[in-house]
Amino acid sequence: MPKESPPTPYTMKLITPVTKALLAERTYDIEFNGYLSNHVKHAIVALDKLEAPTERIQGYWNEYTTLTPYKLELHKVDQDWDKVTPCTLAEWKEYKGQKTNWQEQVAFMEAELHESFNGNTDKLVRKYAPPLLSGMGGALTHGIIHLGLAIDAQSPWMICEGLAYLNFCSLGVDQDKLEQGSFADLSPMDSFVRVSKTWEADNLREEWVNKAKDAYDETFHPELVSAGFQWELSKVMKDAHPVATQFPGWVDEKSIDELWHALYRDTTYLYLATRDADGKGNFVVLHLLSSLWGLEQVCRLVDSGPTMMKVSREALKQYYATLVCLLATAGSGFPSVESLEKIQEEFAELHVDVPDFDWAPLVNNGIAEDEEHNIKIVYVTKELWNRYGRWSGFSQAAQTFTVTPNIGPDTPKLSTQ
Repeated sequence: MPKESPPTPYTMKLITPVTKALLAERTYDIEFNGYLSNHVKHAIVALDKLEAPTERIQGYWNEYTTLTPYKLELHKVDQDWDKVTPCTLAEWKEYKGQKTNWQEQVAFMEAELHESFNGNTDKLVRKYAPPLLSGMGGALTHGIIHLGLAIDAQSPWMICEGLAYLNFCSLGVDQDKLEQGSFADLSPMDSFVRVSKTWEADNLREEWVNKAKDAYDETFHPELVSAGFQWELSKVMKDAHPVATQFPGWVDEKSIDELWHALYRDTTYLYLATRDADGKGNFVVLHLLSSLWGLEQVCRLVDSGPTMMKVSREALKQYYATLVCLLATAGSGFPSVESLEKIQEEFAELHVDVPDFDWAPLVNNGIAEDEEHNIKIVYVTKELWNRYGRWSGFSQAAQTFTVTPNIGPDTPKLSTQ
């Protein structure tokens, strides 16, 4: 084990008053159409961090809350908040992963924040987040994204929402199944290539994924049946293959800062390697990048306390397992060895952008986007580019936008979100 030191400081830019007010809004439910995550606050945080004009931030809120890019309306909360009775601690534990009683769970977090921690959100997160990180795969990782961006924005209400959402949608690989494997992998990319070779050699689409999908009927995670892809993912995670549950040595051998850097770099490689024929980004891999950012915000807060990186290391093992399961479940399956090797040649690690590289057009393109995932990818990769030596992989990812799935009211529901 490497000798640990406190994590690299991360300076958060304070959000503007308009954004602060919007993040405290309580009108809309955390999900709509039965299973889609409400992304509006994610976009607002990213726009603010990209220094979008106030008019654009407010305008985006107005547009999204009128009609989402899915061409579906958000769902308003069922009860007025002053009529919501907070759940008890016992109920909080009972509701975990059941996708029920979200308002009562948020109200419980808010009550805990003020009654047990005197308004100190750091203490609230350190108390309640660690047991929830093993379920970060729920709602296609939107729970960890919501909480991470809430911490990034320092929004107390959104932090309560994020903790409650993680509990509400909890889904992960059984922690007891995660074990150290005997691999020579030196980096995440080494592991991705190894998994890809196993995927092809052992026909894991049929021998793992399809068998897992066929092994359960609608009595298994009935709350996820209507969600399509999320239900299929729950089955694959339940029957997770050793390629997902046996984590590589670099998870324990690298320092925490080295781990974040390596995972950001190699997950960006994955994003670029999985572009479609038109150069559009893969929706699932984009979530893996933004959820890694969310997870980092949570872990750095928690591990700046007394745990000294223990939470981060355990959470990254779950992240690795979730990543493998997500890619295995997706329609295209795990990326090919050829695509992984080709992208490394195209974006060699030492290739950095020229000193006068101009981010302004990329930022402006992000700010102008209706699809919030694209706003978020510009924000996250710009931060990483500044932090990690101006690597061109990050700036290329910022130019690789995804397309909103066509799941509006007049089209068949797709099995992804």
